[in-house]
Amino acid sequence: ITMQRSLMLLLLLACSAKSGFVEAFTTPTSSIQQSAGKRVTQGAPIFASVASYQLDEDFSNNGNNINSRRIHIQRLFGKKGAKTSTFRAICTALPFLLLKRLSLGSSVAWAASTATSVPTFKKEEILPYRALCFLKATGQNILTSLRHPSKDTLKVIAYTLVSIYLLTNIVEGMAASKRQKLDATSEWGRYADKPAARGQALSLLMMQLTPYAILPSLLDKFSKKKKDDLSETEYKSTRAHKLRRRGGEMFADGLLKLGPLYVKIGQILSCRENLFPDEWITAMERLQDRVPAKSGKEAWDLLYDAAPGGKAGFHKQFSDFDDVPLAAASLGQVHRATLRSSGERVAIKLQRSRLRDIYDKDLALMKKIAKIVDKFGKAGQVGGIEQSWVSIFNDAESILYREIDYRDEADNAIRFANDFGIGLGGVEIESTAKGVDGNALPSAAEWLRTPYTYGDLSSEKFLVMEYVPSIKANNNEALDKAGVTLEDREYLAECLAHAYLRQFCAHKFFSTDPHAGNLGIEVFEDERAPRVVFYDFGQACSLADDQAGGILDVIESIVDSDAKKSVSAFSRMGVLKDSADLEMVQAKCQQNYDEGKLKVKKRKSRKSSRYNTKEKVLAKESEKAELDARIDSAKQAKNTTDTSEGVNDLEVMASFTLQSEYAFVARALSQMDGVGKSLDPEFDFISAAAPYLVEVKGTGKYLTDEIKKKFTFVYGEDGILAKELQLFKSLGLKLPTKE
Repeated sequence: ITMQRSLMLLLLLACSAKSGFVEAFTTPTSSIQQSAGKRVTQGAPIFASVASYQLDEDFSNNGNNINSRRIHIQRLFGKKGAKTSTFRAICTALPFLLLKRLSLGSSVAWAASTATSVPTFKKEEILPYRALCFLKATGQNILTSLRHPSKDTLKVIAYTLVSIYLLTNIVEGMAASKRQKLDATSEWGRYADKPAARGQALSLLMMQLTPYAILPSLLDKFSKKKKDDLSETEYKSTRAHKLRRRGGEMFADGLLKLGPLYVKIGQILSCRENLFPDEWITAMERLQDRVPAKSGKEAWDLLYDAAPGGKAGFHKQFSDFDDVPLAAASLGQVHRATLRSSGERVAIKLQRSRLRDIYDKDLALMKKIAKIVDKFGKAGQVGGIEQSWVSIFNDAESILYREIDYRDEADNAIRFANDFGIGLGGVEIESTAKGVDGNALPSAAEWLRTPYTYGDLSSEKFLVMEYVPSIKANNNEALDKAGVTLEDREYLAECLAHAYLRQFCAHKFFSTDPHAGNLGIEVFEDERAPRVVFYDFGQACSLADDQAGGILDVIESIVDSDAKKSVSAFSRMGVLKDSADLEMVQAKCQQNYDEGKLKVKKRKSRKSSRYNTKEKVLAKESEKAELDARIDSAKQAKNTTDTSEGVNDLEVMASFTLQSEYAFVARALSQMDGVGKSLDPEFDFISAAAPYLVEVKGTGKYLTDEIKKKFTFVYGEDGILAKELQLFKSLGLKLPTKE
């Protein structure tokens, strides 16, 4: 029995020394010393905790009590019940010690030989050592209590875990906030890795914005003077203006910190003046081209990482690189440089780091959200129109991934320039696009400009373009200084509509992102009229023939206030369901025309002599007069029978389904409308584009279609020709065909 006790004691001492039990429950003092290879300590016996923790469950709840430990040691080495105590100790301790032995992977002999190898502690090291001992003891007590947890124990554990989680998030949030003060884009990668962190940041942003969104409206409501009655200076001194300005800055900063996709959202919203106060729009406009960028050494590192051939390849092709960016947006930043071969100044667009990784994670999350929205049926409808959000998202995902591959953007930019017939230096070249009649469209170099793109020098993260300086399209102060008149701005807004009419209906390829940061105004020192400059073709979309033709038919039907033709155009576009009530849709269109909700404004006349030669799009003056008369008659047209009374908007919208391509058409129109109104407050796309229908269709086809409209009794669906054709078919006769 004595031998068994001695062996058990040695095993306990050896394994507990290696595993840390000795240090955990020994209470060292300032008199810790090392003498003759033995440890001199004060406090509880070094093996008391081992016996208390491992040998008897009855003492698990008071294992830290020294008296209990001593009683338990007496049970192991006392006279009474010696056989029982020893047997119980062996059965309980050996399995545990064996597991510890296996997990440590070292021999008991080695552990025993190193048990007395204790470092000498300095005075300042004693307190940390005690803290470590306390933590180890606390951990072991927790493990002991978990063997038979009570409800109170589980509650404590749950509260502890929640507290740790909240504390961790608070600490991470404070650290992130400090980093974002230095660089607002610093957390983009972390938010992609941890969507929950972004969700918390977004929730916090919404909570912070709530008072800034509500209080200004309340102040306006209870103010003695209304906003419209105040001068600009008086309004800027009001509390409501200050709150709106602060709210707009907070919203823009929040979107910037959340990631590139949220910056894109801010760019879109900045063009919707009808959705947000002016102060918010102004704040979000900086997301278009003033996102924090890398400069100096960081810009050089970004350059060498992106350039084909690295550092050596770049310096072989370029010189005079300006490491201070001209502009920066969500995906990249633009720098000036010089081509060694020709000496021409170029603009180099460099992509931000980790974009593809961020897109992979963010878009995977958004795709899951799109699937959830689609499962809720009507909950995913917009304005009552049915759509598949997964389908829209898939197309958006494809466009977004192409946007971060600058080789695709180079191809888009080259196609855009060729479609409009614009070469290097903005010179006129032959257009590759054709009108509805199959003839080549004229070059747009006189009223539109886009930088020439060097596709052979570009790569996935490195895009080289001609350097084309301009004034931001909505920078009215700069336009005033440059001498751009109100008449010039009306003309430029019309050029913008002209450009998108051609893209939608003839090119069948359009830029989906025409916000003010991607549009400029090029001003000349001579008498030439200013022209619109298009930048950034990372996001572009193609249209099928029927989609492009349907859009053209819709525009013409609005110009003519022809409800029946509108329904035919919708069918051609493919936006009507098979079960759609066509009569109800036609009645609603007619109601909108009769009430003036859809109307075309007469084209504004211009007095400046430099615009007298700009009307080449109308081949003859008689054609212009005919078009003006057509618009006037359309404004006065009324249907004698009111078939639209009582038509419900939601019932009509339920007949429509939205294809993904039209989501991008709507986005482009929305952003273009915002820029157009910044140039001309009375701008609307249909009215501005109407004069250029003849260019898109071709003069011959345009005049032929107009004659058919004038003689509907002959050429209409119920006209003479249609009836004669029906008669021929009923008699079994065949019409002669061209061989």
